Amino acid sequence: MRKIISILVPLLFSVAAQATVMSHKTSGKHTSGNTIGSNTIGAVKTYQDSLYIYSIDGESDSKVSTFAGVEQGTFDSISTGNAVSGSAYQNSVTVDTGSVFSFDWLWYSAENSNSYYNDFAFVNLSLGDLNWLADTATPDWTTGSFEWTATESGLLTYTVGVLNVNDNAFKSKLIVNNFLVSAPVAVPAPAMLGLFALAVLGFSISRRKKVS
Repeated sequence: MRKIISILVPLLFSVAAQATVMSHKTSGKHTSGNTIGSNTIGAVKTYQDSLYIYSIDGESDSKVSTFAGVEQGTFDSISTGNAVSGSAYQNSVTVDTGSVFSFDWLWYSAENSNSYYNDFAFVNLSLGDLNWLADTATPDWTTGSFEWTATESGLLTYTVGVLNVNDNAFKSKLIVNNFLVSAPVAVPAPAMLGLFALAVLGFSISRRKKVS
């Protein structure tokens, strides 16, 4: 009986708990002055498998707001000053409830750490919220990972960007890569557990009859 259980349990869970991982790495060669396509606004470039998003040579904050799908003035309300201009990258992916959307990032800013010229990086999720990633108070070359768990199934549109605050004089940039969506790990359905329980019970009864 122990042998049967040791065989059936892994089989049930292996079928129910399979997860898929979809990679959304970007690719392409760095071309100075060129963006990578219609899913960007402002200055967004690629190098190897990473996106380089710059605050300078971008578009107005109102255009970035429209592109990101947030109301006009939203970036001003979350910053310490007037968001002037910036750049952003946008893409979409289908998620299930419990899916984890994630990416890695690296931050650098030529601005000194201050509350007035406080350039910042953000990510906005159509099924979630507007999130702050880094600003001038974040040490240069800081790396991080962003993770978000879906509370509903649907099409997730994500926008990652960088904005200048109160000036356009100094460059801030965010380097991002490894966009991933992992499927939620499923649990065995009640029907499957019921079949397993019946199988074990049947084997137990059959064994008792043989013994008696």
